[in-house]
Amino acid sequence: MESLFYSYQNAQIHCLRFGTGPTLMIALHGFGDRARMFAVLEPALTARYTFVAIDWPFHGQTVWPSHRFEKADLLAIIDLILKKEGKTRFNLMGFSFGGRLAQAMLPDLIQQVDKLYLLSPDGIETKGMTMAVRTPIVVRKFLYKILEKPNWFLKILSFGRKIGVVPGMINHFLAVNLSRPDRFQRTFGCWLSLDSFYLRRRNIKALLKRSQLPTAIYYGAQDEMIRFKTLQKMTEGLPNVQLYVLQEGHRLIGENLANRLSTD
Repeated sequence: MESLFYSYQNAQIHCLRFGTGPTLMIALHGFGDRARMFAVLEPALTARYTFVAIDWPFHGQTVWPSHRFEKADLLAIIDLILKKEGKTRFNLMGFSFGGRLAQAMLPDLIQQVDKLYLLSPDGIETKGMTMAVRTPIVVRKFLYKILEKPNWFLKILSFGRKIGVVPGMINHFLAVNLSRPDRFQRTFGCWLSLDSFYLRRRNIKALLKRSQLPTAIYYGAQDEMIRFKTLQKMTEGLPNVQLYVLQEGHRLIGENLANRLSTD
């Protein structure tokens, strides 16, 4: 396993690379995670894949000086990886928020991707994300400015939680992700970038149907964030899409998934 850095504009993109297999797999982790979360897959996949996991902007060891990023940035980073690896085709994997990124880029990458892997994917229907997506960008920018010193807001959240106005999950998420400058920048950097990665479910389904791209979706039976019925509905009538249920929660990347992927 090795760490690699790619220079892109004024940024330094960190990637984790392992495996010697003939097929290139490019993977995108979830919000608040890092490329190293895929390391558990190395023993099972190293012979089949050359596996490159990206620390995308605001995460891991990647240095990203801008306050947001666009779909065009990730597409350019993937192109850098392809050129480095001497490949024109690859498999694409996305976990959680990384699944949203992967789906949003799919229309641009469809001619190059041989198989899509979505693990607990955001972008289909995730509890709590509807408000985040629909909040106008002007409101997001305003909140970015007034919450750079968030202590007053966190006190209001805590009080709202005590009186039952603020849901516990939202209170916990904001308390954790606004309390430190790096986490604040990560949270708002992703929120300000959301519009570039918006894709309607019906468009995703239409693209998968039209392209017949082999797709594997893995869902954790104990997942409290992703709506399983929506996943089922989206995959109905798509013989090229396989939906697998594992006995894990949302963070299903582990040995069980590795064993399943090794035979997929």
